[in-house]
Amino acid sequence: MVKRGIALLSALIMLCVCGCTGGQADDTAINTTETDAPEQTGQAAENETDGQSTAETFPILGLIIDDDGSDSARLTMYGFLRTAETLCYASKVFRAKAGDEAAAAVDEAKAEGITALMIFNPDSKNDVTVEKAVSLGMDVVAPYYECKVAGIKSNVVVDAEEYYDELARGLAGRMEERSLKSGRILVYGRDTEKAYEAFCASMKQNYPQFIVCQFVRTAADEEGAIDELADFILNNRDIKGVYAVDEDAAPIAVKARSRAQKRFKSEGAPSPTPMPETTAGASAQPEYTPNPALLTQIMITVFGTGLSGENYKLFNDNDIYALCIEPYYEAAAQGTMTLDRIVRGESIASVARVNRPIVHSDTADKYTAIYESMLAAFAAGTDGNV
Repeated sequence: MVKRGIALLSALIMLCVCGCTGGQADDTAINTTETDAPEQTGQAAENETDGQSTAETFPILGLIIDDDGSDSARLTMYGFLRTAETLCYASKVFRAKAGDEAAAAVDEAKAEGITALMIFNPDSKNDVTVEKAVSLGMDVVAPYYECKVAGIKSNVVVDAEEYYDELARGLAGRMEERSLKSGRILVYGRDTEKAYEAFCASMKQNYPQFIVCQFVRTAADEEGAIDELADFILNNRDIKGVYAVDEDAAPIAVKARSRAQKRFKSEGAPSPTPMPETTAGASAQPEYTPNPALLTQIMITVFGTGLSGENYKLFNDNDIYALCIEPYYEAAAQGTMTLDRIVRGESIASVARVNRPIVHSDTADKYTAIYESMLAAFAAGTDGNV
């Protein structure tokens, strides 16, 4: 965890007092070694009257993104805007849906003299937009998601492989702290396969006494999802750890755990307890017979995903043990610092990686501060421009 902490701290932003017209930066972000303002901005005022455009004199950084109201979009915009302000750049967000709108935003950015551009490209939906920007000679950085478009300057991607292994070991370690010598870990959510395979591999190597199973959510509504998961937990009481892969899955897991506990006390134990299903990855695990001692009570440690108001409340109520943060803010901040280095003519890595932080109740405050500052900024009606 120390290694991850060091890597994370070097990638986040400490909003400092910056002597430029971009405004006073707030103090909610986290320390970084990259806080110097661009060298050319200090001479910009002397050149205002020489006929050059504002964009030529004061470099403007741009971001093209679909502002769909999601936390992922807003944390990305907030990370971009605050980091640009800290580095003393003017910045502009172009809100545009992937496709024709985003492509038109490239033309708009180009017309405004913007040459350094970050393009949010989830699931490669903006590949055409990235290609257009590159063809126009713009310096493009793609944050968070992998981007395979040729000609981009840098791709700041989130590291998933190390994250899943650390997450699995953290959950298994917590089960050992509870003096469990066997039991199952459940991977729960809408799309569980990738995490499930990674958890199976990690348990086989590090904690072979624990077995991994998965349960895919099928109910669309929350109550239905709680009921179906509660049924599964009730019939599989040897489940002692849950990883909820979706942002809204942790609250469902907590409520399903509570519902299963109440039913177990009032209805007794269903019999027999079903065996784990045989699916891809399960063949790598040993034969498994539940320990009868594990079936006498429902006690489950929950790890959640995504920073939200509801998930943070689960921390305060001690309903979940850890939360895996999706680092949209951090990836955007790192991408913006990369644009800064491009503008200054410095060398950059073609691919940079940002770790997913795994936080506990005693370390969550700094991430919550970023989240709450983002909510406050958008509630105040920011237009996305500094």
